[in-house]
Amino acid sequence: MAKTEGYSQFVCDRCGKTLYATKDAPEAQSWRAVSRVTADGVSISRLLCPDCSGRYRELAQAQDVAFGDLMANGTTTTVA
Repeated sequence: MAKTEGYSQFVCDRCGKTLYATKDAPEAQSWRAVSRVTADGVSISRLLCPDCSGRYRELAQAQDVAFGDLMANGTTTTVA
């Protein structure tokens, strides 16, 4: 039996999905480490699977629009 080394365990911080893969594996390439700063100025980093990173991107895009509105107009759009 062959021995393969260099695997990492990926665990999504949102849904708990787990993947065992090498860093160069196609499945591992779609996982994302995301960072954001809370309203209190605290930086948070999380690892997200492809499904959760897509949902996070949608949320971040909505927050980007709200921030842009605030800076341009002094008003904000509602972020879900």
